[in-house]
This record gives sequence, structure tokens and C-alpha cells, in this order.
Amino acid sequence: MLQHIDAGSPVQAAREKAAALTAGVLAAVGELDQDAAPDAVTARLGEGLAPALHTMATALRVQAGALGVPAAAVDDFGGFEGQYEQIEKVAAHHGNYWEVLLYGHLRKDRSTMYDLTSRLELTATSEDGRVLDALAHARRYKTLRDYIPDRHEDGRPVDISFATLNWQKAVRDKNRPGAFVRKHFEAMVFAALAEELRTGDVAVAGSEEYADWSEQLLLWEDVEAKLGDYLVEVLAEPGDDAPYDAVSFRRQLEDKLTAAAAAADAGYPDNEGLVIDPETGIPSLKAHRSDGQRASAKALEQEIKARMRSLGVVSVVVRVGRAGPGVGVTGLVSGCLRVGGPLS
Repeated sequence: MLQHIDAGSPVQAAREKAAALTAGVLAAVGELDQDAAPDAVTARLGEGLAPALHTMATALRVQAGALGVPAAAVDDFGGFEGQYEQIEKVAAHHGNYWEVLLYGHLRKDRSTMYDLTSRLELTATSEDGRVLDALAHARRYKTLRDYIPDRHEDGRPVDISFATLNWQKAVRDKNRPGAFVRKHFEAMVFAALAEELRTGDVAVAGSEEYADWSEQLLLWEDVEAKLGDYLVEVLAEPGDDAPYDAVSFRRQLEDKLTAAAAAADAGYPDNEGLVIDPETGIPSLKAHRSDGQRASAKALEQEIKARMRSLGVVSVVVRVGRAGPGVGVTGLVSGCLRVGGPLS
């Protein structure tokens, strides 16, 4: 509804057309002399035409004023931008679409994050520099209000394949092809940057916690000198001090696989759950039937029930409500177990 009465919509176009028609009618009527004789008016406009024109002008003015009522009502509720934001927040709770809400939490720290990323020397620890590339693009157009180009200055498209499908949806506006929604693009970039710093895919020069891990690796010459003893200690069979190399590893792996295959073959006649088709040789597993609850499981269940205190539904709802919207029956049961009591 908002999109149909916002600026540039068909309703607004009709409003402008009605205003133009009203002005045209008034201009035509206004050319007549107020003191003109009735026969002159009749000759000029035709009998009965003058009152019709006046009525039409009045109707057009009423129509134009009526079209302005919805827009004025939206303005009273914070304007179109505010209403779009509220709709976006509500829609985000359907399908766990939280990405469109993140910019609201980052807004107050936006200038600080831009300042930090401009002062710190950020480097990618691999050949994948898509996040830093997107960060540079966001910094280049940070002064724009709502939309930023989705291409670099040289015409290359900005690669956002590092983001999830929800993020790629959030940064796009179907009514603005060729552009990113600035606020969501910035939120996506800063969230991705935080994750890359956490995983070590992006490093900060001069930092200890976020240093480039690749620069802390041993030189291959040092590794090669210690590799033999390390493999013997970790992979060799107990009591075997012979040099361990690729041939030893392959032989050891083949021996283990052969032993496992022999054990499977030996146990096949007594394995009622495994069936090998005699014609095709394709193995298949039968549906497993439970043997019932074990005595130890029943004892554990009774002990848990004995220690759990009874909770009212209201108490569980209050506690689970802190987990946020979208919590259903499963969430209530999980909340009940989390706080330590059955639903009473």
C-alpha cells in the first residue's frame, strides 16, 4: 500500500494529473469577464456548460485533496521511510531473516568502525580478498545516503559471493537495479570482517591476537628436520622405531583396511541387519528395530525427575521469552529443561 501512494507511484501521478486538469478548467473559466452578459456566456461556453465546468473543477479539487490524505496520514506516523523500516523489522521475524535488522545495532558505531578500519592495516591471509575489497567499496561511497553502486569505478561488479543468500537478498532492492542498499551493505561487510578476523582469514598488522598466522609457521627446512621423528612418535606402531615415510604410511593404512574388511567378512553370516544381493552384489541395511529402553536409561530418567522442581507455565514462558521472538513449543520444552523443571 505504501509503495502505491509513495512518490512516483500511480496514485501520486493521478493526483498531479487531477491538479493539472483543475488548473486547466479554472483557466478556461477565468478567461470570461465576470460582467459578461448571460447570452455572451452561453455563446462562448454553451448553455449549461458553465455550471458543469464549475462542478468539475470543484470535483477535481476534492479528488486532489482526497489523494493527499493517505500521504498526510503516513507523514503523521513518521513518514514513508519510517514505515518501511517498521515493515522491514516485522518481516525479518519471518524465516529467521535477521540480517535486515543488524544495521540498527551497528548504526551508533558506524563512524567508529570506519575510523578503525581506515587506521588499521588489514591484510588477507590467503588469496581470498573479497571482504576487504567490499570494505574498500563501502568506504569509497560511505557519504551516500540510501544506495551505492554495485560496481567498482572501473566497471567490475563487486563480488559479494562470500555472503549468505540472506545477505545477498538484503543488500538488493528490486526497484533499484544496479545498486546496493547502503546500510545493509555496510552491515554485511562489517559482520563478514568480524568473522574473518575471528577465523584468521584477515590479519591486523602489528597485532598479537589478530596477527597473520601464516607468518608464524615454521620454515620448511625446520619442519623437514623434525618430521621423521614426529611421524614415528604420532603414527608409527608402538615399539616400531624404524624411519616412518610415505611407504610406511601406505602399508600401515592398507593393513588396517584389510583387517577391517576381513572382520566384516567374518561377521557377515551372523549379521542379520546386513544383506548382500546375490545377483547385483549391492549391500543394504535392514531397518533397525529398537530393543526397548535400557534399564540404565530408565534409572537415569527417574533420577532426573526426582531432582527436577516443578515450574508453572508462566515461569517457563518468561524465561524462554528472553531468547527472542519465534520460540515455539520446542523452545518452551527446551526452556523447561534449561531452567530445570517439568511443565506443571
